[in-house]
Amino acid sequence: MAAPLSFAFRSAIEGMIMFRNSLLLASASLLAACVSAPDAPEAPAGPVSFPLVSAAGDMPGFFDCLRENDAVIISGHRGGPVPGYPENALETFAHTVSEVPALLEVDVQKSADGVLVLMHDDTLARTTDGEGEVRGMTFERLRELFLVDNDGTLTQFRIPTLTDTLSWSEGRALLALDRKAETTYEDLVDAVRTQNAFARVVFATYSLEDAALVYRLAPEAMIVTPIEKLEDLATLREAGVDLSHILSWGGTEVPNPDFYAALAAEGVESAFAPLGWWTGSWDSRIRMLGDDTLYRRITQGVQLVATDRVREVAAVLPGVARAKACVTP
Repeated sequence: MAAPLSFAFRSAIEGMIMFRNSLLLASASLLAACVSAPDAPEAPAGPVSFPLVSAAGDMPGFFDCLRENDAVIISGHRGGPVPGYPENALETFAHTVSEVPALLEVDVQKSADGVLVLMHDDTLARTTDGEGEVRGMTFERLRELFLVDNDGTLTQFRIPTLTDTLSWSEGRALLALDRKAETTYEDLVDAVRTQNAFARVVFATYSLEDAALVYRLAPEAMIVTPIEKLEDLATLREAGVDLSHILSWGGTEVPNPDFYAALAAEGVESAFAPLGWWTGSWDSRIRMLGDDTLYRRITQGVQLVATDRVREVAAVLPGVARAKACVTP
């Protein structure tokens, strides 16, 4: 049996190597095909962090400033977790912005007694030392749990509320709120209005209808939503939405700098998301290729880059440093 097992093992390894090589080749080919512009000049080793506090006093003015200055900001997916710092934790947020001038994307769910808390999954097992559904527990019970980082290591950090997070962010960071499970846009808008936090919050939506709903609830809100064609802008205008409050979500797959330029001509900024730990994500492919400067090619023309590799991306994009022109000194 030794020889057949050895052959099978060798064949499996060879297959894995062939798959990896084909994946890297496909990634390199797609990079060349989707972006024809030359690479950006060399970036510094990494920007000195600075608080993202809008000098314009509002989010539309802040994103206009980014576009006008050819600047970009990084969005830390789930707050930018790294070993020892779990996702959706206040301590992680503080750690991220101490190193990178990042916007922090957070996930909001509702406890059994109606408290808005930060948690991505519907269940607790992956990210805490507890079990069960978030919506099935009172906040008092949720608050007893400890958060677990992405390596499975237990930390001493607790589940934060959205109220605590909004309060913490004042003068420190910008937030993108992503509703989960039974949380409603009304819930999010009410929480932000109570904290008078519209100048530091982006609302994530998944359709033009949802974007129009959030705008009706809060005309002062900044809203990110999928824009697939220029006609979508007309749809939003017809719904009464001021396009200066819209950030176009370009998805996670194929960058489209020509479309970003067309949107910019209409006064609309763009976001692209290399994020993801699955093999096919841009974050994973670029990590496998070992050349972080490739982020410059796939993010040309956008004002926000959403990633799980916050520090690596910030270190190679010259536009991150230019964002300092748009924040309060």
